[in-house]
Amino acid sequence: MSGVLTNIVEQSQANLAMVEFETLGEAPKIYRTTRIQELTYAAVISEGTETVQRNKNEILAIDKKEDIQYGSDLTASHIVFSPEIFALIDGGSLVMDSSESAKVVGYNPPAIGTVVKREKFNVRAYSEIKEGDEIVGYNCIEFKTCKGKPISFNLKDGEFIVTQYTISSRPQKGELPYNIKIVDSLPTETKPQTPTEL
Repeated sequence: MSGVLTNIVEQSQANLAMVEFETLGEAPKIYRTTRIQELTYAAVISEGTETVQRNKNEILAIDKKEDIQYGSDLTASHIVFSPEIFALIDGGSLVMDSSESAKVVGYNPPAIGTVVKREKFNVRAYSEIKEGDEIVGYNCIEFKTCKGKPISFNLKDGEFIVTQYTISSRPQKGELPYNIKIVDSLPTETKPQTPTEL
């Protein structure tokens, strides 16, 4: 018996067009940047065991426990310095101008040896959907219930500084590790678009 042929969606994707960080507190904030040049996703898995019952040169049975995903880790490379995103991911605080309260003049990381209560946030990464050389839409990949880890960066003469963000996403049991949505355009408003689910 042959299977039923099913049409599939196939998209050519290119570029990391935009990344959004949305905080999950009582007064959510969205930090939006087009300056993250790479974002890597890796599933975090509890590996199942595999026990083989063997008698000499004969395998009698195999008892296999399945792998279970319980989260994911993201790494991102930011080619500019953003104190606000530093504070969100690293868990430190902004330094404000004493004479102009809205002006950011620096960033202080968490003190050594202290427990840091980092803010939770969602991450949305937008890639371009291409047909020929035209952009016909965007794929939005959303990772929920994220927390940052201490930030790392290198200073090197003659080169621009790239900041490395490490982010852990740990949704509740039964929630999705990520979701992918198709949207017509990049967001410009203060709230995320209502997209078409894949």
